[in-house]
Amino acid sequence: MDLGIKDKAFALVGGVSGMGLATARLLAEEGAKVAIIGRSAERGEPLAKEIATATGADVRMIEGDGTQRGSVEAAIDQAAADFGGLNGLAVTAGTMQTRKSILELDDDTWEDYFQVHVMMTVRACRAAIPYILAAGGGSIVNCAAYSIRAMKPPLLGYASMKSAVEAITKNIALTYGGQGLRANTICPGFTVSDDGSSAVAQMAAKQYDLPPLEAVNKAMKEGWKMDVALGRVGLTSEIADLFAFLLSARAPYLTGATINVDGGTQF
Repeated sequence: MDLGIKDKAFALVGGVSGMGLATARLLAEEGAKVAIIGRSAERGEPLAKEIATATGADVRMIEGDGTQRGSVEAAIDQAAADFGGLNGLAVTAGTMQTRKSILELDDDTWEDYFQVHVMMTVRACRAAIPYILAAGGGSIVNCAAYSIRAMKPPLLGYASMKSAVEAITKNIALTYGGQGLRANTICPGFTVSDDGSSAVAQMAAKQYDLPPLEAVNKAMKEGWKMDVALGRVGLTSEIADLFAFLLSARAPYLTGATINVDGGTQF
């Protein structure tokens, strides 16, 4: 399917790994211009060059840290300057820092969660929206988590901040829809890299003495007791498909949505 994004320009915050990197690759394969934004240029530049060489697309690594005031904003400004504007933004960064209940979460940990998830998303969107509006509209896709609909005591900090990301995205959709800007939230389930290189897959491989993807599926069922309709974990490329679709011209009437892509995880 032609996504209709050839020569369009996109910024991906968190594009140096996981679903962000997979999305960058897919957008580049469709002929888009892609700015990969992350904290480590040393790590990201070889990846950007690899994708550019493989696809022939204009793919650049721009260093920026969403938890620091002004950093991700400067990176998005640079991407817009390099590409002559922006048509879309995806924010995929934001890890699950710790598993603690409310009595175990101190103020510093809450602040870390707030910066990594909420303010990273706010700063990136705030910087990108004027460029997207100037281009006549486009799309923002932010990343929450299936756990916002399946609250568990040890995931309080993570799920609370991802719930805020959903609210922010919905508000953007309502605020700027009349100007042609769409905004949607993706809620991934348990996801690992396609090649099994994710830390959790490698840990499972050692535990069960199996290939990484086979091992992590076993761990999902036996160790973590996760009930998933498809009977397996998700792959980053599968999440990237949805990011690319929502960013593309193929989703012109889809906005304000919160979409689970979790293999049918039962809560």
